[in-house]
Amino acid sequence: MRFLTNALIPFVVLFVLAVARRYMPVASVKPPERKYSREELDVRFSSTQWVVGISMVVVGVFFAFATYAALKGVNRYLATADGRSQFLLWPQSAMWWFLPGFGALALSWGITLRLWALFGHREDAELYNYWSSLKSGFDSPKLLRWLTIFVVLPAGVLSILALSMHISLTQNEIRDCGFAFARCKIYRYADARRMTIVDGFRDRDGKLNRRAGIVIDFVDGRRWSSADNSEITERVDPALLEFLKDRIPLPFNYAQTEVDIPRLNTGPGRASP
Repeated sequence: MRFLTNALIPFVVLFVLAVARRYMPVASVKPPERKYSREELDVRFSSTQWVVGISMVVVGVFFAFATYAALKGVNRYLATADGRSQFLLWPQSAMWWFLPGFGALALSWGITLRLWALFGHREDAELYNYWSSLKSGFDSPKLLRWLTIFVVLPAGVLSILALSMHISLTQNEIRDCGFAFARCKIYRYADARRMTIVDGFRDRDGKLNRRAGIVIDFVDGRRWSSADNSEITERVDPALLEFLKDRIPLPFNYAQTEVDIPRLNTGPGRASP
């Protein structure tokens, strides 16, 4: 599966470039007022292209880390805003890299040229933009705009909808807040009937993948796992273990995966909202 994924990436890149050369020709790029030959532009920007390339890398790295820090910071702020949490579990940090990563790829070129036009010479920036399209063989700014619309924008929307995700453990209950600002699921410690430590999960081939967590079954038949919406770890957080021990007076069971834990036989009882 991994081999197929790695082989698919260059195919997709080549396919996108072929489509761009077919439907986004250089002729669609606005030429400069003064006519330049390709050879003149090659000589003019032979050294500049290295400066622009390095600048794009700097801009992309700054954009990626700044956007990642902003998303993660807002997620932390929303999780602690009510002030009731005594223990917090955060969503996987990797999920905050989608928008910064795609954004850096699609926007660093435009940002670099905009900074060049703002602090340097606008005519040179526009001419360089035209020359880069001549080299690539297609309208590169147009391709980046479409990439922004169809990739970066959806990644941004999904990232915003995920900002509310966190697990808050208060004095009396677990508040599991999920995607799209949905109402948090409430699990009362008093309703817990079984606690199990699991090692991970099995993939389609039956191989055990390490992702430790604490699974709690409740009287109403619901089940909560600390591994569902939190960082992937090979061992259960000792602090979380002690926190739950202090609030749920039940012994811990052990299982390899959550699917190995049988469901409780629940009878009539008071359900948590």
